[in-house]
Amino acid sequence: MTDRRLEELEESGQPGNTKLSPTEFKRAEAPDKKPLVTISPVMLALLALFIVLAGVALFMFNARSVKFNTYPESADISITSGFPVYPLGGRYLMLAGEYTILAAHPGYAELTDSIRVSEAPEQTFDFSLTRLPGMLNLTSAPVAGAEVYIDQTPVGVTPLSLDAVAAGHHSLSIKHPRYLPYQTDIDIEGMRVQQEVAVTLSPAWARVTVHSIPTGAILLIDGTETEVTPAILELLKGKHDLVLKKAGYMTWHTELSIVPQKDIRLPDVLLIKTEGQLSLSTEPEGANITISGKYYGQTPLAISLPPRADYELVATKAGYQQVRHQLKIESEQEQQLHLSLEANVGMLYLKVSPPGGTLFVNGKKQGMANQTLELPARRHQLRVELPGFVPWETAVTLQPGLAQELNVLLQTEAEAKIAAIPQQLSSFLGDKLRFILPGKMKMGADRREPGRRSNEIEKDILLTRAYYLGETEISNKSFRAFDAGHDSGKLSRALLNEDDRPAVNVSWDQAAQFCNWLSKKDGLRPAYEQKNGRWQLRQPTTTGYRLPTESEWSWAARYATGGPPTRFPWGHAMPPSAGSGNFADKSAANMVSQHIVNYNDNYRGPAPSGTFAANALGIFDLAGNVSEWVHDYYSVEIYRKTLSDPVGPARGDYHVIRGSNYTQGRFSELRWTFRDYGAEPRPDVGFRIARYAE
Repeated sequence: MTDRRLEELEESGQPGNTKLSPTEFKRAEAPDKKPLVTISPVMLALLALFIVLAGVALFMFNARSVKFNTYPESADISITSGFPVYPLGGRYLMLAGEYTILAAHPGYAELTDSIRVSEAPEQTFDFSLTRLPGMLNLTSAPVAGAEVYIDQTPVGVTPLSLDAVAAGHHSLSIKHPRYLPYQTDIDIEGMRVQQEVAVTLSPAWARVTVHSIPTGAILLIDGTETEVTPAILELLKGKHDLVLKKAGYMTWHTELSIVPQKDIRLPDVLLIKTEGQLSLSTEPEGANITISGKYYGQTPLAISLPPRADYELVATKAGYQQVRHQLKIESEQEQQLHLSLEANVGMLYLKVSPPGGTLFVNGKKQGMANQTLELPARRHQLRVELPGFVPWETAVTLQPGLAQELNVLLQTEAEAKIAAIPQQLSSFLGDKLRFILPGKMKMGADRREPGRRSNEIEKDILLTRAYYLGETEISNKSFRAFDAGHDSGKLSRALLNEDDRPAVNVSWDQAAQFCNWLSKKDGLRPAYEQKNGRWQLRQPTTTGYRLPTESEWSWAARYATGGPPTRFPWGHAMPPSAGSGNFADKSAANMVSQHIVNYNDNYRGPAPSGTFAANALGIFDLAGNVSEWVHDYYSVEIYRKTLSDPVGPARGDYHVIRGSNYTQGRFSELRWTFRDYGAEPRPDVGFRIARYAE
């Protein structure tokens, strides 16, 4: 429509001619948008449930089944740290990781422990709770104030209340100076349970009734004045010195052995009046005085004697005639007596070979050695000298009226040198060795001997070289001077490492090296040298320290007495006599498979070297204590001919071990001829040293 037409319509006022008016402009607004998804509370709940179920499923998939065993079984278990757990039918579902466990039960101490749950599907952990201490009330009758010991530890005096005694088995001792010790075992229940123990003590004394004639004597017990006679005393068990003293009377003395609760009534004591005094001298002095059979010493003497009219005095001195004299002693009187002794002479026929020597008597020259001497009947020092021979000396005591003959064989320097070989030597460490002369013997056991082993083959042995053998086995102290780090260890409850015990857990090679080390310390050429990885004796042999050969060990052990050899160290039959040595006794019953019934040597393990008596050669512990390495390689060869100074095979895998030890209690093992062998250190094997004399 044109503008013109619009104007016409406005002028006419017709509907079609309505006039248009402008309106205010407004920006168009976008219509409200509806959300694509609407989340309701139900959907949120379902989502949460899904997450929980997923977590549970993940936990169940990764959890491990864990069981806790406790003592006592009814203990409460709490898991105080770690991942969440789920109890299920006596077990727990737990994720792998670290946890802290708290176990508790009435009467027991709480237990806190850390565990680590691994990836294994099923796992078990064991816990044992400790009972809380118990309470103990102790009383003693008929007296209080007795000392109480629990497990040898003093805890107080009766009456006594103990608030915290560890649960379990304890030894209980109660001691009072006037009562016998009371000992028992007690089981403490613990868990704060109160227990009552009432002990009745037995007297440790006996009553002693003493009466004297006359009465009124002062009584001294062990040097302390107590009462006057007549008296009834209460004396504690044991030995006591009882003395009665009264002015004008001799002191009376006796010794009492008191057995608790066994009363003693002494016979009436008759007191003797005070002694008289005797001053005695002789010419010459030094005479031996005996009065009525009792020896009083040598003159000059001052002697107190009870009043008596028939004393017989005898004076004797070597080289002088005996003098007898009758004495009368009166109470509280002094006498002086001088006796003269007449000299006695004795005869000595001295025969010296070779002749030509010069004789000295008590340091004074007396002419030719071959002569008859008339000398005072007493002790004299004799000496014979001859050029080219060692001077000879001796002491001889001549008897009055008797003739004696003395035959002397002078020795050359060479002969004297052999005779002068010392019977005992000491090493750098102080270990002593004994000189042993050689001889001929049979080593091993007859086939018919009970207990014989197949390796105890009999051999005829001839030893031609004198040697020295250690008196004792080498101790831990001595071996640690060579090897400061050596530890002999322990066997069961037996301690092996104390300084005075034999060194054990030592190999044969270590023993040989110790010998070489000790030889160098003493300025000796070492006995061993190493060839092709093995220690062997040098050739020619030296006088350095070494291990004894098996034949030397056997000679010193079984033939020490010089008589026929015995089967066992103590004789021919079981069991050993008391003190025979350190074997598997009853104290070792829980440590060894077989022990000697009713035998007790007081040592569970090894004893200090030299504890038991030495044999006739002065050698200790060749039987018992520890077995010993010897030089020889082990073999079971049969020899038809006599072996001279054998040292065993040139090579082998094992070395011989000789002598019984503290772990052995069987018939066969305790015999002298028992042979063992080995290559490795053992807790029952040590060694001793030896060396040739020249």
